[in-house]
Amino acid sequence: MKILEDYKKLGFSKDLLYLYSGKLFLDFGANVFGLFLPIFLYQYYYNINIVILYYFLGSLLYFLSLPLGAKLMGEINIKNSIIISTFFRLIFFLTFYKFLDNPHLYFILSLLALTLMRNTFWLPFHTELALLTDKKKRGRQFGIIFSLAAILGTFAPIIAGFILEKWSFAVLAIISLLLSLFSLLFFTKLPENKEEYSWSFKETFKYFFHPFNRRMIIAYMSDGVIGIIQILFWPLFIFMILDEQYRAVGLLTGAIVLVGVVLRLFIGNLLDRLNKIKLIKVGIVLNSTAWLLKVGVVSALQIFLASIYHVLALIVLRTSLDTLVYEKTADRGHYIDEYTVIKEMAIHFGKIIALILIAFLLLFFPLQVSFIIASIAVLFISLLR
Repeated sequence: MKILEDYKKLGFSKDLLYLYSGKLFLDFGANVFGLFLPIFLYQYYYNINIVILYYFLGSLLYFLSLPLGAKLMGEINIKNSIIISTFFRLIFFLTFYKFLDNPHLYFILSLLALTLMRNTFWLPFHTELALLTDKKKRGRQFGIIFSLAAILGTFAPIIAGFILEKWSFAVLAIISLLLSLFSLLFFTKLPENKEEYSWSFKETFKYFFHPFNRRMIIAYMSDGVIGIIQILFWPLFIFMILDEQYRAVGLLTGAIVLVGVVLRLFIGNLLDRLNKIKLIKVGIVLNSTAWLLKVGVVSALQIFLASIYHVLALIVLRTSLDTLVYEKTADRGHYIDEYTVIKEMAIHFGKIIALILIAFLLLFFPLQVSFIIASIAVLFISLLR
């Protein structure tokens, strides 16, 4: 097939196609579910502190257990770890299918399933991706990968909004579960690669807090701060502005993602020709101002316009930053998994700190205070070089 030949010219090996085809199904299922998860929790408890507690515990458990998960990957190999993670993902979705039967029990079980899923998926996935991507063509490879993910991401919130209007969150959880199952068709074809994690639990934390790694840790922490505000506080804010209408949230979010896909197609090739470090600096400024613009949003039109500006800013930043991150990961050679563990821990440590800080600030300020925190956090990404 011609399209397969075109992919091969960009260095897409068969194993890389299997890896990311499976990941696209996982992403689609996660996107259908993830946008409305904080909204579901908020609507059930009507207490934003409980929603914050859920995400806080999720990041804390992962942060503390990640070195053990890394050891497990070394024992069972990358492929088996990714396959096992998919089954933990299915359990996670099942907990929300059954959530209303026993909220306290399934609140806890969902966190345990989430922690096991993260431990068996993200480190093996990032390690495998760094190994399989072509150093000389990594930017273009990620451009195609992100575009495909974004196209699927256009439909996910629209589908989710319609499902919630017509049925329930339990139905949404089952649909996400079924979509995730399809990933196994591709993950089972991955090679039997193996990476040995060489640090002990104590050594991992020693390296994490070592002054030598401080700049890198702070940069990845800032990425975690931005991430948690984007997936938790921004969807809640949109939901409140749109009078708690699921369909309106889904349609507006889908429209924003669609415009982002079009923008990426127009400027993606241009960005590939420019210096990544300079682009990251430009992207940092654009993203910081985008978060500040969101503070003043009061209508659906303003949400759309501010989000389009933010999408443009993210394209400039993430295309360059994610490529740089995987270059740094791949350059670690034998220590590729150790570097990935430190990166993942830093991202979730940033989320932990951000959630504590924002929970305190919400005692005195409205939800928009989180956007100001994000605009400041973006500036620290410049520490990653």
